Amino acid sequence: MRTAKFAEDFEAAQDGFIRLVESLSDDQWELVGKNYPQRINDEDEGRTVGVIAHHVAESGPYIMDRITKMSRGEKLPPPGNFKDLNAAHATEHRQCSRDEVLQILRESKPRIAAAVRAIPEDQLDQERETPAGPMSVAQRLERVLIGHLKMHQGSIEAAVAD
Repeated sequence: MRTAKFAEDFEAAQDGFIRLVESLSDDQWELVGKNYPQRINDEDEGRTVGVIAHHVAESGPYIMDRITKMSRGEKLPPPGNFKDLNAAHATEHRQCSRDEVLQILRESKPRIAAAVRAIPEDQLDQERETPAGPMSVAQRLERVLIGHLKMHQGSIEAAVAD
């Protein structure tokens, strides 16, 4: 089943992100992230590694909720202005801890994976209108749920590598 494969891919990506967060030193937690692989949403990455990790942890359930709604054929409301939302999040969570982020990631992983597995197979290829243009449920799982994790992991890894 394709949904099982998407769930496994998500779990693998989340596990990789958890391992990365676990490996970060206190100094690395405070580094500023790098744009990876390029600038996304017309925004330069100016958040600290810790804030980026917290953003990823908090975004997973939100992204999955939107994909679930999409799979049911519900119209997706606009997500809001990414720059403003990310700036507000960065201000609010600038003192977040590794333990806090790891807890969110570990607790959300089984719920998100179960939600992916619950998507009816016949809905995966259904194309829906999204704020980013027409996209299938499968494309949203791959590009948004899993892709979001991988993109920000790359941003953190690029910052730590310098």
